[in-house]
Amino acid sequence: MTAPVPPCPICASLHSGVEDVLTPAQIGDGWRLLGVELSPAAHESFGGVPEIRRYRCGNCGLAHFDPVLPGNGAFYSDLQRQLPDYYQPTRPAFDRALKWATAQGYRGVLDVGCGSGAFLDQAARKGLQTAGLDLNPDGVAECLKRGHDVHQRTAADFFTDCPDRRFDLVTSFEVMEHVPGPASFFASAATLVRPGGGLVVSVPNDGGLPGLARLIPHQWPPHHLTLWRRRNLQDLAQQNGLEVVALETDPLPWSMVRLFLDVQQQLEQRTGRRKALNPWLPWLGAWSYRLSGARYWWSGTGTSITLICRRT
Repeated sequence: MTAPVPPCPICASLHSGVEDVLTPAQIGDGWRLLGVELSPAAHESFGGVPEIRRYRCGNCGLAHFDPVLPGNGAFYSDLQRQLPDYYQPTRPAFDRALKWATAQGYRGVLDVGCGSGAFLDQAARKGLQTAGLDLNPDGVAECLKRGHDVHQRTAADFFTDCPDRRFDLVTSFEVMEHVPGPASFFASAATLVRPGGGLVVSVPNDGGLPGLARLIPHQWPPHHLTLWRRRNLQDLAQQNGLEVVALETDPLPWSMVRLFLDVQQQLEQRTGRRKALNPWLPWLGAWSYRLSGARYWWSGTGTSITLICRRT
């Protein structure tokens, strides 16, 4: 029996088509290739399903998955423990947000999904009053130790509990792709922005390098539940009455091109889509990118997109 088409998570359209299918075993094998051995508790995130389908919305272009399988605590603990750079101490989006906050004269910031407070630390050094929201009790405790006003709540719950509290700047970095309801997540964050204030959101860039390596397990549940393009962020801003100020893409190092192409090729072989490995292909692709100066003229290829918008 044909599975029913799931609605798009941001535009609710039923006009989506299947782009690819992987089994939990294949996704687990992909993580193993990257040096991560998922524990039995982490495998519970797959919910015992036989396969996971990636859809592409024919209306807005968002890629989404069925079934929707967010990672559990054990899954993210495995990644944090076995991938030393999983939680990055800084990102280009951090610098963009703080540069814009300084230019606008903003005094306070709320980071939704603040983790252990890497961005809040940088914001505090810039003189901003810092607050954050996160569901991880360990991250909240670490932020509180460092003097940040952080609460173990969702944005929607925080709005209900503190209906009169608004912020100059609300941020969320590389979080929205992990949540089952990204449209409501974005809307909840937007409600916490004061008139004249700003919202900065970053997500992985499905229109850039990740689009050339779609088998990499980061881009499949239980890690990412949606894959984003620039238009999707613009649509969400418009739906929530926000003015788009900028849409920027991270710079793309040539070494990352080589890594992505190498892992993609190996996963194609492991899933039976490629008969033999070509060890020169990732090297040639990366050097062609580097020698051509593509990072300067081929915009939009980086791994993340940052949306900067304003509530008028």
